[in-house]
Amino acid sequence: MKFTLSWLKEHLDTNESLDRIAESLTAIGLEIENITDPAARYAAFKVAFVESAERHPDADRLQVLRVKTETETLQVVCGAPNARAGMKGIFAPIGATIPGLENMELKKGVIRGVESCGMMASERELELSDEHKGIIEVDEKWPVGTPMAEVFGLNDPVIEIAVTPNRADCAGVRGVARDLAAAGLGTLKPLDDSPAHHSFPSPLDVMIVDNAGCPQFLGRFIRNVKNGPSPDWIQNRLKAIGMNPKSALVDITNYVSYDLCRPLHVFDADRLDGDITVRAAKDGEHFTALDEEEYALKEGMTLICDDSRILALGGVMGGLDSGCDAETTNVFLEVAYFDPARIARTGRDTGILSDARYRFERGVDPAFLHRATEIATRMILKICGGEASEIVAAGAEALWKRTIDFDPAFTKEL
Repeated sequence: MKFTLSWLKEHLDTNESLDRIAESLTAIGLEIENITDPAARYAAFKVAFVESAERHPDADRLQVLRVKTETETLQVVCGAPNARAGMKGIFAPIGATIPGLENMELKKGVIRGVESCGMMASERELELSDEHKGIIEVDEKWPVGTPMAEVFGLNDPVIEIAVTPNRADCAGVRGVARDLAAAGLGTLKPLDDSPAHHSFPSPLDVMIVDNAGCPQFLGRFIRNVKNGPSPDWIQNRLKAIGMNPKSALVDITNYVSYDLCRPLHVFDADRLDGDITVRAAKDGEHFTALDEEEYALKEGMTLICDDSRILALGGVMGGLDSGCDAETTNVFLEVAYFDPARIARTGRDTGILSDARYRFERGVDPAFLHRATEIATRMILKICGGEASEIVAAGAEALWKRTIDFDPAFTKEL
């Protein structure tokens, strides 16, 4: 489980140092595996200004740039199609280690007869994403010489802890913060779970046939959304823990999963055929998941279906042909609880490793569905716009309360 220090402090009001927090995490059973400072990794990379860009005299696809850094102006040969005079990007100086090029040390070179003193870097070369069609462009507001880590929000220590199977509550940042607050390292901040505004009845309904596999399912239709890139603050936190941002809708579900240990799923509602039914799989059925792999299903696996096909392997992974993309305008939000033992068995049988499986098979909070639905809805409305329907629900809260006989006198004897 990874999170950044600032992310933790979104939930924990504390003035304790990073070292003190790390000591306390290990002391309460959330053993520190690693603490990294990405700012140190990217210390050599800074904002630079392209003063001019001229065609290479001996190569049509190359340009010779004059790049102004915080200390000097250098000549750089660049093949990126988006390189141009007047832009700002991220400059890698001679001697820098390029992480996306197998940690190659950058040296002064001569490219087709022209000297090149450094490079303007792409996102893939700096392991920010898989994007490599062009070099990074940064906003004009960033002064020349600004460390790249500051631009991309990477000046935030990343903490990695080992979460034992019995601590599902700490597979979310808020759970970790709650434990630290209980240990006296600060105060747990209140969680804003106020209801989202809803203005129409849901055009889709939900029915559960497999109550043993899925005791409760909440859904909400959200129309007229715009699924563009997610805000920088979400992207930066996801990147910091090793996840590649996809789109606003997908990033929101991933963020809530890591933030609150509450896996979610959003379906492209325009790709659905009728209402949602949760049922058990039959031997011989097949399903193509978001990872583009086809899986042979076994009896007992829990499926999310519409009137004509399987939409998702419940609690494990969504389907390829019902997922959201850049063209999505209407979505159906799934917030469900799945039986941990059923998820664990399904995960072993399919071999699928997913963040949802990791959390559901350990047992997420069965009493958090309504609050999570409101939180996720408000995030979608704020970031993607649109209008939300009322919540539709099926099933009931999974049984989790226990009565335990406790005899203080016996404790005294011990």
